[in-house]
Amino acid sequence: MPAHGNYTTEKVRYPSHGETIGAVLFRPIGVAKPPGIVLTGPYSFMKEQAPTQYGTRLADEGYAALIFDPRTVGESTGMPRRLENPKMKNEDAVAGLDYLVSRGDVDASRLFLVGICQGGPESLDIASYDDRVKAAASVSGYFRDHETDIYMICAGCVPWEPGVDIGSLKMPTPEQGEALLQARLERARKAREVYDSTGEVVYQPLVDPEAADPDTGAVAGLPGPVVWSWYGPWTLKGFENRYAVMSDLDHFSYTTVPGVAKLNKPALIIHGDNCMNAPAAKRHFESIPAVNKKLIWNNDVSHFQHYDQPDAVDRNVGDIAKFFASF
Repeated sequence: MPAHGNYTTEKVRYPSHGETIGAVLFRPIGVAKPPGIVLTGPYSFMKEQAPTQYGTRLADEGYAALIFDPRTVGESTGMPRRLENPKMKNEDAVAGLDYLVSRGDVDASRLFLVGICQGGPESLDIASYDDRVKAAASVSGYFRDHETDIYMICAGCVPWEPGVDIGSLKMPTPEQGEALLQARLERARKAREVYDSTGEVVYQPLVDPEAADPDTGAVAGLPGPVVWSWYGPWTLKGFENRYAVMSDLDHFSYTTVPGVAKLNKPALIIHGDNCMNAPAAKRHFESIPAVNKKLIWNNDVSHFQHYDQPDAVDRNVGDIAKFFASF
């Protein structure tokens, strides 16, 4: 069992595509040249959330773990602020690998990626084209395909209340979800036109505790009480509750399907029936051509519990460290 807190915490900055990334490196004490890990978090994440929970524990396991704020978020530069662009996040993660290599005190021959929620399949995607990555792990992934996008939008319409079995609540139909997606894309196109012509950024709340109407939708990017149950408390702890509406054009045009389908690196996927769109996780896993791949299916933990619930994170980190140790 590793000693808890056996790491140093170093605030660092590194360049990414003309901007400066604010990051933190957790580095194990007493390890001359540890392997390195870059962590990417959920949709709209900042480094103080799930990445901190995983980064500190992975440092205890002997890894130099780098967490970062994506461009336009938190301590990183970039305009317009709060632009949700998964391709930019991937670029920032790759720049994080560059940074670890440049330090000279990290083993550049053993670099890994770990992602939570949206960051999970993004990490698998990056591993498919960056030869420096030895292996990648996805935890409770938001697997980016069209079906999962519709699932996310429909989940925002579920009026869950504490004590109610969420499984008994009715989701909107796929047809309603498709209509809501097209409405969001049209709203995003109009916001992009405003930005291109005037420089004004149209913002809306990122999260809202009220469930969206299945016919008319909501202005929030991630509406509904299910998402609010995790994101809501963070709005009182430095989380900026807004997003650039034009982001939806970048977000929904990105998919992890083709990258994962050509991934020849060792890959670990941790998911379960209580996580986001479980069938998409299984489809992604089955599409991975790599021989060294592992699927851990845990039905006892829900999607958001994987983010920061201590026992869930401890178990996941143990599984990740054990899997990475072979490569």
